Amino acid sequence: MRVLHAPTRPMLSWAAEDPTVTVGAGPIGIAFTPSGRFAYVADNGGGTVSVIDTAALATVATVSGFSGPVGVAITPSGTRAYVSNASAGSVSVVDIATNALTGPAIAVGSSPFELAVTPDGTRVYVANNGGGTVSVIDTATNTVTATIPVGAAPNGVAVTPDGTRVYVSDQGGAAVSVISTATNTVTATVPVGAGPIGVAVTPDGTRVYVANNGSGTVSVIDTATNTVTGAPIPVGTSPAGAVRSPDGTQIWVVNFGSNSVSVISTATNTVTATYTVGTQPSRAAITPNGQATYVTNNGAGTVSVIEFLGVAPDQGPTSGGTVVTINGVNLAGATAVHFGSKVATITGDTPNQITVISPPGTGVVDVTVTTPGGTSNTAPFYYIGPPTLTAVSPNEGPVSGGATVTITGYGLTTATGVTFGTTTVRPTSTSETQLTVTAPAGAAGTVPVTVTTAGGTADVLTYTYTAAPTLTAVSPNEGPVSGGTAATVTGTALATTDQVTLAGTPVPFSVVSDTTVTITTPPGAPGAADLTVTTAGGTTTLPGAFSYIPAPTV
Repeated sequence: MRVLHAPTRPMLSWAAEDPTVTVGAGPIGIAFTPSGRFAYVADNGGGTVSVIDTAALATVATVSGFSGPVGVAITPSGTRAYVSNASAGSVSVVDIATNALTGPAIAVGSSPFELAVTPDGTRVYVANNGGGTVSVIDTATNTVTATIPVGAAPNGVAVTPDGTRVYVSDQGGAAVSVISTATNTVTATVPVGAGPIGVAVTPDGTRVYVANNGSGTVSVIDTATNTVTGAPIPVGTSPAGAVRSPDGTQIWVVNFGSNSVSVISTATNTVTATYTVGTQPSRAAITPNGQATYVTNNGAGTVSVIEFLGVAPDQGPTSGGTVVTINGVNLAGATAVHFGSKVATITGDTPNQITVISPPGTGVVDVTVTTPGGTSNTAPFYYIGPPTLTAVSPNEGPVSGGATVTITGYGLTTATGVTFGTTTVRPTSTSETQLTVTAPAGAAGTVPVTVTTAGGTADVLTYTYTAAPTLTAVSPNEGPVSGGTAATVTGTALATTDQVTLAGTPVPFSVVSDTTVTITTPPGAPGAADLTVTTAGGTTTLPGAFSYIPAPTV
């Protein structure tokens, strides 16, 4: 079930909430794979880890063998998940490819809670709530290489983006311990509110947000000075988890005691939104693309999914004409949709979705919806000019296709298709100035090449399909083992010859015509030798094409 929480005025995002996914008993920790396709949830009460398919919004696997799991952290490579076993004083490792435990559990301190992987994936820092320490696991060997004393009852852990420091909330000491990863020692202790738990670091590493469970507030630490800056930010009751959005503009705080999530703007350090979720929410994680927040509901055995959809697509050509879907709440009865100062044509309107045709424009503009209830918040739309192509390399290849082709130019980042003649294929990689694509099969001859992006279709270049070569004869077809024989190779489709070998040895050659190539034989062993010719159209071999004759002896 998805419950929509609607403000009075229209908004260009909507929240689909509590509950959406059923997991195991007493879920706490949650983490996403780097692609965002799967979420791993520590079911503390069930001794399992639930795997959620984010596309299907359903639990698709359950991994057993844990003892009071609390925290989950996934390596940057996406190959392993580290899960803390609070009841066993250990950390288990899950192979994400097989969703099976790999190797024995790693012994750490008493009651390990949260854990975090360094950005380079080489170490895992584990907060041992019952031992007042942090264990450091080497991911290459899955062994503990250091144990660091910190404050009382450490709970939350976060690593700075540059990997140089670890911030650990000391729940029993109303403080945050700062660990240097270079020395694995505590270099500072920062007093915060009562009972700190969740810790989140901004992407630029300049600030740390700490959820004070006993104070109902969030403290903000300036990492340059390791001091609290500004007044504590009031949130809900008994805040537990804290997580920052990928772009760093928001901190999401999970309020265990008030069954809600508070959203803090990092620009103003104020709460800008509050969402009701399930019973006793514990932790949260945000998808890598920033489009959804998943909240574990410890008391309900569920995960709430808060989705933010906005404007899709959020880019189009400067000429306009893009069909744009706007998702939100209170959108019914829209009287106008503006793209900057220009009005879009409305083609569909429901309470949660409007479709429009974008007007012409340039640059980045704010999209707003106006209804009798007022004007919505803004969402960006990016006008993109048509791309420009400068070169195709190589500009020829076999009729069978399969050649890797690089296209250079400008405005290629949003390329969605490359057309060779009448066949369109998707690029395998794109950047602003370059894309790569695998050429499809085609008939012999030259075809136009065009690139389609969000800004339109590019200028036309050309690509030549070349038939595979054939070989008929070598004349003369024999000569001395010392080499030096001038010979003529005949066949078809030889004009693009770029290599000739005899018995595997490259030989000097000259292209005379599409049917003739001349060569000079290198030294060789007595007997018949195969001749191989490589062209833009492929490679072919004429077995035993030339015979090496040994010199006579007396």
